[in-house]
Amino acid sequence: MSFALSTGVTGLQAHQQMLDVAGNNLANVNTIAFKASRITFAELLSETIKKASAPTAVIGGTNPQQMGSGVGIGGIVPNMAQGNLVNTGNPLDMAMEGEGYFVLKGSEGNIYTRAGAFAVDADSNLVDPTNGYLVQRIGDVGVSDGFQASGISNIHVPYDVPIMPRATSQMTVAGNLSADAVLATTQTQKLTSNTNFTTGSGAVATASTKIEDLVEYTGSLTSGTISYTGYNTAGAALSSLTTLPTVALAQSVDSTTTLADILNKLNGTTGGTATSEVQTLTPDAVATGGHFHLSYNGQTTGEIAFGASTGTIQTALNALSTVGTDEITVGGTELDAGTAGLTFTFGNTAGDVGMIGFDFSAMTGGPTQAGSSIAETTKGVAVAGEGILSSFATASLSAGKIVITESASGYSRSDFDMAWSGDGTLTMPTYFELTTVGGKEVKNVSITVYDAQGGKHVLSGAFVRTDTGNTWDMVLTSITGIIDDITFDNRRIRSIEFDASDGSYSGLNTAIGDTSEFVVTYTFDTANPQTIAVSMGTAGELDGLTQFAGNSTAVARGQDGYEKGNLSSVSVDNRGTLIGAFSNGIKRDIATLWIALFQNPAALESAGGGYFNTSANSGVAVATEAMAGGAGSVHGGTLEKSNADVATEFINMIQAQNGFQANARTIRVANDILRELTTLIR
Repeated sequence: MSFALSTGVTGLQAHQQMLDVAGNNLANVNTIAFKASRITFAELLSETIKKASAPTAVIGGTNPQQMGSGVGIGGIVPNMAQGNLVNTGNPLDMAMEGEGYFVLKGSEGNIYTRAGAFAVDADSNLVDPTNGYLVQRIGDVGVSDGFQASGISNIHVPYDVPIMPRATSQMTVAGNLSADAVLATTQTQKLTSNTNFTTGSGAVATASTKIEDLVEYTGSLTSGTISYTGYNTAGAALSSLTTLPTVALAQSVDSTTTLADILNKLNGTTGGTATSEVQTLTPDAVATGGHFHLSYNGQTTGEIAFGASTGTIQTALNALSTVGTDEITVGGTELDAGTAGLTFTFGNTAGDVGMIGFDFSAMTGGPTQAGSSIAETTKGVAVAGEGILSSFATASLSAGKIVITESASGYSRSDFDMAWSGDGTLTMPTYFELTTVGGKEVKNVSITVYDAQGGKHVLSGAFVRTDTGNTWDMVLTSITGIIDDITFDNRRIRSIEFDASDGSYSGLNTAIGDTSEFVVTYTFDTANPQTIAVSMGTAGELDGLTQFAGNSTAVARGQDGYEKGNLSSVSVDNRGTLIGAFSNGIKRDIATLWIALFQNPAALESAGGGYFNTSANSGVAVATEAMAGGAGSVHGGTLEKSNADVATEFINMIQAQNGFQANARTIRVANDILRELTTLIR
């Protein structure tokens, strides 16, 4: 009877523990990432009453006789199967699908969990908010951007660290440039200064405004010089043109000079008050036989014969109407190059026809332009015919801006610039915008680019078909912001060529040696011009610009710069990389979650709160990242549910109850028998 009683007790104890396990599973049916346990029973050691005997030649063998001593707990093993994943909408909630555990650091070292309900603390660390454990990272993602500190594995979510701006270094253009489209009206190129002149009162300057009255001028103006540079429609530098007047591409100014005088210098028209203009020519000492030519007001016919006196020369000039470029004779004798120190004085009253200058190109044995001296001794009034631009364009003033309009329409490579030197400071236009690009077919494009400080600038450009077949230029027409300089050579990409047979982009004409980039200098950092390379596609391919018949559809598709930004949201990808979305539209990888793998995860010791520690039988933690080395994937905005199944646990409870009742009945029956035994003596 003692066996029955003791085995019954073991049965009660075992099934009571079975009920405890089922109850714990049911209690955690809604616990994040909980792993249900399963209990197994094992028979206790049996008492051997009679050992087994081997068979002999006379008698067969016998089995052993053993009496069981009850039941014990064989094991309580966690079920490490995957729990269902449920979306939470919180981007910092994370769940593992497949093998692996999140690694967090507590007060006693690393600890492991699959419960990824994380948050950010006051120090911008990613933590488990229930206990403050710090989520750990692996690798060097985010270190170069300053989001993570080198050598520290805690994950820092950089709400307090802005992403620094990046200057645009490359822009991409793509699309079609029409092989046959023609604008309804061939455009005439027009250049406009990027800044306007204003008076001290803030009003827009007019032609009569003196330079010293401009708000752009500071100082006391006694003398100064405005220098002019640029190109004509053919792209030839103004300083190198033999058709230019012999006056230098510069203008002396004083306190009486007005904006009208600047326009007069450019256009070659008489302006200002009636004053005298003295021009002095001192030729080199050369052999006789040469002769002087003069050019007058764009006329092309007529011959000039002068008397022997200065007054006669002045009278003859005042009476000119239809004369061209001719020899000068004095008293019927041609002036030769050996005549030194000649001085001509011209009256510059209203209606006079003034002198462009001396043209030395036809002198026989005469001095060169560089070897001669031409001086204007009276300043402030431009002489008629002295126009720097008069051969191809006209300058005007509109809303305080200088506007240069070309005389003829069509493709043009003209450009212009002005510079100041002398008393005080005169802020000149830093470049001239191409408000209208000359040509038969023009496709405008624009894109927002960024400087080194993260400032936004709208870069406007245009593709223009050149006069050479299958060839285009791209020109930077304007860029917003405070610009210090855009030089001539850095605003136009010349000779973009296309294959006539298939319309593919062929690259730039190497004979010209141009580069596909723009260079802009900003006022805030004049020492470091910003170079913006323009990617137009792969030569011989159709992955960028093309030239087919039809409409021009080319656009600026993208650029690589951005402004300063602050972290606005965080998400995580399947590889466990935290991705930050910043207010400037840029996304950056912040850190990569450290994932741990174990050889025997069922042997991990529960530390409470959904956490585990390693045990002697779990194996060491193998560091990896999600989707690598056998680890599963990470899901953001998701949590893993408990894998405890209510139906299964109810069945386990019923089985535990039945087992408990059966063992209790065994004890009752044994007790009844013992009671009956004690009554035998009565």
